[in-house]
Amino acid sequence: MTFALGLFGFLTVIFFLLASFNALKRFINHPIIQKIASNHKIFGMLASLMALVHMLLAVVNGNLRITGALALIALIVTGMMGMMYSTQRSKPFYIAHRIMGPLTLVLIVLHIIFNSSI
Repeated sequence: MTFALGLFGFLTVIFFLLASFNALKRFINHPIIQKIASNHKIFGMLASLMALVHMLLAVVNGNLRITGALALIALIVTGMMGMMYSTQRSKPFYIAHRIMGPLTLVLIVLHIIFNSSI
């Protein structure tokens, strides 16, 4: 079960980082970056799904941590702000989405650091 917990945590980080490539497309005009960025929404949804599975496994194992809960909440809020912007094209949702992304990354890194068994 520990392997699955680590696997879904790893997949969450990978999909989150792939989704974050969307911010690079303005600065790097490379076909690979553009292709990854074109799947921004899919990668974001997969990151959220993997994070939820990761959290469910942590709860089943009795390993729920506050840093993980905060990272999960931030990830879901980031996704919701992105979805709201996508449907309503309201600038405040876009700004909130852009602010929440880096904040979520910081919370994910803190979760990894404080819960590492290395």
